[in-house]
Amino acid sequence: MIFKTLDKLARFKQYAPICIRFIFFLYLILAVKAQVYLPSNVEKFSENLGGMGFPFPLFFAYLASWSVFIAYILVTLGWKVRLAAVPLVIYFSVAVFVYHVPAAHGISKTMPATVMLAMSLFLLLNGAGKLSIDEGI
Repeated sequence: MIFKTLDKLARFKQYAPICIRFIFFLYLILAVKAQVYLPSNVEKFSENLGGMGFPFPLFFAYLASWSVFIAYILVTLGWKVRLAAVPLVIYFSVAVFVYHVPAAHGISKTMPATVMLAMSLFLLLNGAGKLSIDEGI
């Protein structure tokens, strides 16, 4: 009986990316509210990158911050989602594998970036789904 119900739900799987896009929308709201994209905060991010040995840390801090900001907007709108997922995958891969794992942060600090990486990979592979500009709403 449960499998028949699950089979009936399969017709809605094209709407699953909406849930993921909503999470990215919430992250966008939180980042804007926390003023993450202000120059002073980007400079702090630059100091972290410099401490990890990144060349041109200020340049890469601005590049990462603004590409992620624009990607969040595109994902939220459902427009060019696969293209927007590329910088998100790069950003969260670096966050997980270059920052969190080498520093041996616990699961509670590493998990948000890992979840965002998984959601970015999902959107890269599957696109925006229904109710998006990509799908013609």
